Amino acid sequence: MKADKEIRKVRQAIYFDCILGGSLSIGSITAIIIRTFEVGIFENYVTYALGLGFWIFMFICSLVLIYEGIHTYFLEKKHPEGIPSKKPVKAPVFS
Repeated sequence: MKADKEIRKVRQAIYFDCILGGSLSIGSITAIIIRTFEVGIFENYVTYALGLGFWIFMFICSLVLIYEGIHTYFLEKKHPEGIPSKKPVKAPVFS
């Protein structure tokens, strides 16, 4: 029962990452297109560069969110009992 709740929480986090990343990327691509065609490049270079840089940064953040969601999904699929932690530490042997 407890494992089912943990799996459900992980799946919700994965879906949240993918949905939020997808909506951010759609929004930032739309803003880049609107920024380019409506405001124009030649009106004010500094404002255009700052706005474009911000939306490109948001697009990169959305891609990172999507990657994290997909990566976590495949880790969960590969290790259904839970992602294994590091190997147990053994004390060094001195002779």
